[in-house]
This record gives sequence, structure tokens and C-alpha cells, in this order.
Amino acid sequence: MRAALSSIMTPNNRDTQEEAGMSDWRMVCEACGHEEPLDTAAWRCPACGGAFGITGPDRLAPAAIDPDAPGLWRYRAILPVPLEAARPLGEGMTPLVPGTLLGRRVLFKLDGLLPTGSFKDRGAAVLVAHLRRLGRQRIIVDSSGNAAAAMAGYSAAAGLACTVYAPASASPGKLVQSRAYGATVVPVEGNREAVAAAAQQAAADDPSAFYASHNWHPVFVEGVKTWLLEVWEQLGQQLPAACFIPTGGGSALIGAWRATTALPGPAPALVAAQPAACAPLVAAVQASTEVTPITPGDTIAEGTRIGAPARPRQMLAAVRETGGWAEAVPEEEIVAALRELWGQGLYVEPTAAVGAAAFRQAVRRGHPIPEGEVVVLLTGSGLKAAPDMVAALLG
Repeated sequence: MRAALSSIMTPNNRDTQEEAGMSDWRMVCEACGHEEPLDTAAWRCPACGGAFGITGPDRLAPAAIDPDAPGLWRYRAILPVPLEAARPLGEGMTPLVPGTLLGRRVLFKLDGLLPTGSFKDRGAAVLVAHLRRLGRQRIIVDSSGNAAAAMAGYSAAAGLACTVYAPASASPGKLVQSRAYGATVVPVEGNREAVAAAAQQAAADDPSAFYASHNWHPVFVEGVKTWLLEVWEQLGQQLPAACFIPTGGGSALIGAWRATTALPGPAPALVAAQPAACAPLVAAVQASTEVTPITPGDTIAEGTRIGAPARPRQMLAAVRETGGWAEAVPEEEIVAALRELWGQGLYVEPTAAVGAAAFRQAVRRGHPIPEGEVVVLLTGSGLKAAPDMVAALLG
């Protein structure tokens, strides 16, 4: 898919020209290659049920960066949504700060400082703008955490109704933020697959609604890719040597891979970090096979507890094409990473510490880490975590 993305946008491609350029984007099934226009009502491949990837203008000339656009929209030249459709909340350009893990220098990308508290604001900002451009009035999502809050918050800003389907067993505290934004929360009995099925059926029953899944829709990933575009700018238009990325559904990992197609120079090694209790991608990378769905075990890194990710081929390509690898980290390593991050003033939730835990583990086992800057993505604020869980971890 990288080879198909070759055209360059320049500063003259603005506003109405951006709208006209939307026809340059196509949705492409990762499994069978079936194509749909960007404006399709399908959220997954109608031919085989696979996940869509996306192709379109994605070579970022430095002159194409718009310094006057708000936040991540400075990269509007390679986003599949015109700025005029967006209702920005200040998303983008989060700090990149130096720190240490096990005495080794790293750089932390602080995406927990985004408006609703997680990296998923990047995808939500762009996907909601896309759906608003298409005239959608209501969106339906399935999530019990950060994605629900992000989609609810940006829907509120855009004037769209939002309904969140969540596991009945989910902590009510995690859904308070979505309710505060005005979203309707519908509890569903059963596992994560049952929740997704209920949301999909609700969208199918309502012609005015759209199933806006962060795990399926490729426009979401196009927003998420901006985290690494920012890192490139923050490093003086240079890519780092390696990135350690918490990985569940894979949008942060695939987004980073998408960003590498837009930028000059060799891609950083993308390291997919998963809890050992739920590591289907790690198993596939280590066995050189395709990703096989698994039954997730219990982990404090709830945001990565996805046993059957929707975009398995893209996740594998992100690791393999960049010379990266995958780490499965045990719970005690996640807790140790949390403590080390908190001790440096970085109050993150457990899921956000999985990338840091993977770096620590790689260092301990002597895995060769590329020379140069190493970036660890911190995906979510510690304010998202249940206070009683944090208190228990602190003893």
C-alpha cells in the first residue's frame, strides 16, 4: 500500500481545492483489494468483510505544512478531510519531552495532554469531521474508554448526536466523560464482540446513523498518524530511530506506519507493545504467521485488551516493513513502568505505560535497539484511571 501513495500536495491546495481533492482518496480492503470511494457508507469491505486501508495524497513536502492551521490540521495537505469540515478543540502538537527508562535516555510523546485525555482525539477529530462533511447527524460507537470519550467530545463540538454502546460490566466512572459530553450510553451484556455487534445492528437499523468505529474506519487512522508527523517536526524534520507503541486495536501503530510513507528518510523501527495477557500480534510476529484471534486474559492495560484486532494485516505490515518487532510484557513490568513514569512527573494510565514497559523489557533482555532517538508514545492521562486502582498500585 505504501507504493500506491505518491502524490505531493502544496500550500496552494487549500479549502475548496481540498474539497475537490477528496476524490483522490480511496478505501482499499486489506484482505481482498476491493476499492470504495472515500464517501462510501461502508465501514468495512462489502466484498469480504475485511478492514479498509486508505490511499490518497500522502507525501508531505515541508512547504505543504500550514503553520496557520490549528493543531494537527497543519498537516491538512495529507488528511482526507478539508479543514472547513472540522471543529477543532486544540488537538495536536503535544509535547515531546526527554526522560529515562532504566537509566536509558528516551523521548516521551505526551498524547495524554490532548483535549479529552488520550491519543484517540487525533482520530476522532478527523473522523467526526469526515462524517459531518457527509451530512451524518448521528454516530454510533462501541467502546468503554478513551475512544468513547474522544468520539463523544468531538461529536458534541460538531453538533452530532452520539450513542456509545459499552459492556454492561464497564466501570461507570469510565463512561462519565462520555455522558458529560451529551452522549447516550447503552450497556450491553456479554463480551466485547457482543457490544460491537449491538452497535453495528443499531446503526443498520437507523438510516441517519453511522457506525463510526475507531477499530475499523481508516479515516480515524489518518488522524492518528499525525503523532509521528509532529515528532518528525519536533526533531528538526528528522525521524527517530525507534518508536515504542502501546498496541491493542492498532491505530497508533498503523498511524505511525502511515506517517512514515509521508516523510523522507528511513522509517523508524516500530515496536508494538502488548500485555502478555493479550498479545495476538506478538504471537504472529514471533511465529511469522498471520494474526490469530485469541481469548484475552486479565490485564490492567484495559485499552490494549483486544483479542481479535480488526486490522491484522496492516498491523503486521507496520512492524515488518519498518524493521520493528513486538513485545509481550507481563503485568509486573507494566506496573514497574508506571511507577518509573509517575516518578518522573508523568501521570499516565496503565495502558499508556505498555510502550515504556516494552522498552524496559527489551533493554533487560539485551534486544538491540537502533542507535539514535527513541520515542515512547504515552497514550492516555492518568486521570483516566480509577483512583482506587492507582491507590492499590501505590500500596
